[in-house]
This record gives sequence, C-alpha cells and structure tokens, in this order.
Amino acid sequence: MGTATESESMDSESTSTQEETFTKVSVWDLPDLPKGKLPPHIELQRTRVLCGSLAPTNTENVNYSGAYAAMGVDNSVRFEQFRNNFKVEIVRLEEDELEFDMIGIDPSLANAFRRILIAELPTMAIEKVLIANNTSIIQDEVLAHRLGLIPIEVDPRLFEYMSENDVPNEKNTIVFKLHARCTKGSDRLRVLSSELKWLPNGSELILGTEHSASSSSAKPKTYTSFSCSQDTLPEFSNDPIAPKDADIIVAKLGPGQEIELEAHAVKGMGKTHAKWSPVATAWYRMLPEVVLLRDIEDDEAEALVKKCPVKVFDIEDIGKGKKRATVARPRICTLCRECIREEGWDKNVALRRVNDHFIFTIESTGALPPEVLFTEAVKILEEKCERVITELS
Repeated sequence: MGTATESESMDSESTSTQEETFTKVSVWDLPDLPKGKLPPHIELQRTRVLCGSLAPTNTENVNYSGAYAAMGVDNSVRFEQFRNNFKVEIVRLEEDELEFDMIGIDPSLANAFRRILIAELPTMAIEKVLIANNTSIIQDEVLAHRLGLIPIEVDPRLFEYMSENDVPNEKNTIVFKLHARCTKGSDRLRVLSSELKWLPNGSELILGTEHSASSSSAKPKTYTSFSCSQDTLPEFSNDPIAPKDADIIVAKLGPGQEIELEAHAVKGMGKTHAKWSPVATAWYRMLPEVVLLRDIEDDEAEALVKKCPVKVFDIEDIGKGKKRATVARPRICTLCRECIREEGWDKNVALRRVNDHFIFTIESTGALPPEVLFTEAVKILEEKCERVITELS
C-alpha cells in the first residue's frame, strides 16, 4: 500500500510539471491571419528551399491550384500576376558573357531557356572537310572533328539550312581553305585557326569526274555552285568571315609534313551535334539567402567569418569595443554549408534559396553576342507556345 501511494504522488507531480510546461491556449485566442495570406512558416516553405547541414528540404514546387484553398489562398498561375511579378535584371554584360537575374519565374521555364540556348539556337560550323593532302600524325577524322569545333564569327540568321538534296551555294555554305607546310630542317610548326582562309567564291577543288570529262573552254565544276561572290553581299563586304579566335591550335607539323584541305561550314543546331551549340555553357542557380537568426558578436563573429571560404560574412563595429557579424555578400554564397556544419551553428545561421529568383549566366562561343542569344531563345520559346495553342485550337 505504501508503494502505491508513492507512485500516485510521483504521477501527480509529473502531471503538474507538464501542466506548468505546456500552457493550454484556446483556439479562439489564436491570432487571426489576414484573409488571403499564408502563415509565415508555410509561406517560407512555399517560396524558399531550406538548406540544412545534411541536405536541402522543400525542393519541390507546389503547383496544385487548390493546395491552400482552406486558407483562402489561390495558388493557380494567373497571367496578370505573372506579368506584374516577372522581371529581368542585367547584372553583368561582357563581349561573350552575360549574367542576369530572372525574377518571378517557374524553374521549368528557366530550364526551358537553358535547353533552347544549348540545343536549339542555330550557328554555322564546319561539317564537310575535303582533304587533299595530310601527312601529319593526326588522322583525317580527328582533324575534321577539330575543325568542326572551331567557332565561326558569322551571323547564322543570314544563311539557310541545307538539306540532303540541296546544292551548296552562297546562301547555305561557307568555304574555307587551309594549306600549311613545315619545311625540312625547320622547327615544329603549329597550325592555328588563323590559317583558315575564307573563299567567298566557293570551292576551288575540282570534282574528280571533271578532270577527264571537262574541255579546256568549259569552266570546271567544283564542290559548290555559287552564283555570286559572298564578299559582294552587303552583309559581308565590310565584315569578312573568319574563325572567332585566331589562336586555336589545329595541329602540329614536323619537318616535311603538310596539310592541305578545304572545309565547308553549314547551318545546324546543337541537338544534332555539339559543334553547332552557340554557347560554351548556359546555366542558372537560385538566389542564395543567408539569414542570421540572432546577433553574433565578438569571438563568435570572427569565427563565423573564418568559416566561410568565399567571404559572405563581414564584421562591423557597433561601438564600445564590440563587433557584430553581418551578411555582406549573400549573392556569392555557394551553399557549401561550412557555416552551419559545426554542431549548434544551424541555430545561428539559416541558409535558403529563393525558388523563383534565378541567377542566369550565358557564355557565348562568339557567333552571336550573349544578349542576342537570349532574345533569340525567347523568340523560339514563343514560337513553341504558339504552335501548341494552334494545335489545341
């Protein structure tokens, strides 16, 4: 009996302790939320990717229109709302590189722009290589492949696509020739892309069947059929066609070795072969968001600054010999999570990504400026949408 009394008293003490710890609050005493708005914690999950010490969470977008209907929030995509929220802000523009922010856009659309830039924007690239002589150590196939990857500085919009039944002409083909020889007794010769010389009148190599059949009066047939010289066209009269970079190494010749060839460039897209891709790379990342959950001062502030390898944090003097950590450069954060990897630091620093704000970077190979590439990608995406609407209607 004494044991039962002791256990009952212990249970009553634990129950009173729990009542002190967890104070009961009536549902009617909870604060009212503005109609049409989500609670802060749900809004955070909807608009941010949370990056913990082990892995990111909330990586999926909530696309269902009725996901928050119980809270009076319409989650459907509306054109007016998209038009008002969507923005493009140029951050950096160089000759061959563009960095800009796309704000208020779904990841699927951002990825659509990336795929179009890589695979669906046309350029001119060397497709056919006619080798007259090659005594170098590089095989003909490897040499042709290297030539195909050399970027050509010419606007592909001025040319037409060439099908299997088309004859190479001034509207669909660009012809280059290359003739390099390393004389005996000299040092090894580097053959650069600057050796590719533009032939505005077309091919100079005579068809094999024409050597025996052609008469002295008739003009021999070549591998192209140009009706006029390309340098007479206004587009190229003051802007001759050439490789974008003149210092690309094509081959190295030893004494006595020689390369003589003719290269024909045609219009194509990156989804056919990577040599037609107009970008060296096109990529994006979500905008990093670094938040200090409490004031970090003095020794802790210095420790936090040392943790970050890219110097996101800085220290400011708040007077009376005290120092405080601040988030100075959140944009350059790579989310390496070094600042929260140590135990307990995830209570001090929160790492997030804004899931509708993308930092987009385009690196052009040189055929077209990066800003032109982006506008052309927009046109292609617009054509795709119009095609879908036409098919549905």
